[in-house]
Amino acid sequence: MKLRWYAYWVVLVGSLFGVLYWKNNRSHNKPRRFVLGKSTIECVMLVLASIFMPAILVVYSSMYFTRWIKRPAFKIGAGFIVATILATTLGWALELLVLAGAFSVNLISDDFLGFMEERRVKRGLADVMEGRA
Repeated sequence: MKLRWYAYWVVLVGSLFGVLYWKNNRSHNKPRRFVLGKSTIECVMLVLASIFMPAILVVYSSMYFTRWIKRPAFKIGAGFIVATILATTLGWALELLVLAGAFSVNLISDDFLGFMEERRVKRGLADVMEGRA
């Protein structure tokens, strides 16, 4: 069972590295060694950021919100509660950010609106051809 998860992560990170290598190879007219190094550094930075940044943000925020509590036992308990609330909220915020990002990329690229306009035009032509308009 564990081997499947290792294979999943290896394929996922390998795919990320492949996409980064392809992007860097197309955008930079440099030797292969440079492109491999740049792709490796970008891949490592992306994986580390996705692993550690949300947790670090939650820890520092909970420390900030509980800094005025003097007794260690209360500070630990309040920090745990605040960190749990922040982590839950951060999860929701990240989901909303991904959703908004997907829609914004679609709107900026104008593919979605272009598709809807093309569909409307085709539907209008189909209505005219069939005598419904």
